[in-house]
Amino acid sequence: MASARCCVLINALLLVGHAASEQKWENKVDEKGMQTQSLKIEAPSMTEEDQYGYNMPEQYRCDSCKVVVHHLSEALKRQQPKNRRLKEWEYQELFEETCKSGLSGYGIALVDGQNVLSGPSIKRDNLKPGMGAIQMGGETWEKRLGEECRKLVSEKIGEEELYEYFRSQGELSADLCIRQTRDCHVGPKAPRNAGKVKAPTKDKTSKRGQSDAEVASTMDISSFVSKLAKKHGVRKRAYTSNRSFGEWEQLIMQIAKQTSQRAEQVVDV
Repeated sequence: MASARCCVLINALLLVGHAASEQKWENKVDEKGMQTQSLKIEAPSMTEEDQYGYNMPEQYRCDSCKVVVHHLSEALKRQQPKNRRLKEWEYQELFEETCKSGLSGYGIALVDGQNVLSGPSIKRDNLKPGMGAIQMGGETWEKRLGEECRKLVSEKIGEEELYEYFRSQGELSADLCIRQTRDCHVGPKAPRNAGKVKAPTKDKTSKRGQSDAEVASTMDISSFVSKLAKKHGVRKRAYTSNRSFGEWEQLIMQIAKQTSQRAEQVVDV
């Protein structure tokens, strides 16, 4: 605990120095007619959700998605050869390494009276002259971003789909957070603490153990295989490597049997 507090304090102090050097000082004349400069530094008030827990709080979900997409895109740009595609294992390792250790330096800051995600790839131009912001960070935020990264790569979009998007566009765009992951929304934000009562969010499942989202959504065979491999706890290549016709038949029967057994277990429960 002491170590974590030390990291947060160091992170905050570093940002104070950065804010003092980057922000415009407010020039004033005091009661004696002397010219003075002032810079007001505001620190965020951290809630229990901000301080504890492994999941990214909902209010930072959009910015965290943009952070993850930015760092994955930069990693791909550095690694991508000019004369060939990356092999599957190459971009898989790149995604894994970025999610594991490429998302440090983030935390939360108070901007316009609200706590917001803050860090290297997030640019905010709404700090007024004479105002600065302290960033409260630490390992908790790096781990949360890492988990958001893993979800985006493996569950929300898919490794192959991400790489194909990068190949077609030359980069990964924050538009993925709007159209693919749905972590960001276009239009005015709903007011916070509006007092509306949320309905219970139970994960309704069918008799075969599929959620409503899984039943309603559509996907191509590549996405299906990627999701199935993730669900069964194996790497995608275990289901996509080259096989003879007979071996493919045997694999399909094996997967069908495994899926049937899982479904029966869900029904029994």
